[in-house]
Amino acid sequence: MKILFTAAEIARMRLPGLPTTKSSILSRAAKEGWRYEEQYGIGGIRKVFEIPDHYLVSAHEDIAEKAARQNAGKYRVKRIGLEKGAGNSVNAAKLAAAAHLLEKWDSDENIGMTPDEKGKMIAVFYKVLMNGAETEDLSCLLSEITNLVKRKNG
Repeated sequence: MKILFTAAEIARMRLPGLPTTKSSILSRAAKEGWRYEEQYGIGGIRKVFEIPDHYLVSAHEDIAEKAARQNAGKYRVKRIGLEKGAGNSVNAAKLAAAAHLLEKWDSDENIGMTPDEKGKMIAVFYKVLMNGAETEDLSCLLSEITNLVKRKNG
């Protein structure tokens, strides 16, 4: 299951290689033939798009690179796969699983994360999944965090 976004949401994500305005995103989506669905609501019909994987992979690499530069003094950053000769490949299935898990949690718990916050969390979840964790592990972690915050607030 892919996560769908409006053109405005995609523009606010500021993904590498994509424009940053709603109208430009709509033009790019039409030009490249992105998959979309129409949602019907009070304001009429709107299109929600599936972001092509190559833009998401590019965004993940940029986030990981920025995090590595910022944390260079504190942490030793391990690039998964380099020591095995895999190059800079990204496991698209694990990246999609990380994104799906976070989107579901954000929606179910009505968190209201910004695209930047989501991108950072997805990058962390991806790294955890690449280090051997299962999506169920992350799901349990999010559930425990949610329960803890609810108990503290209330």
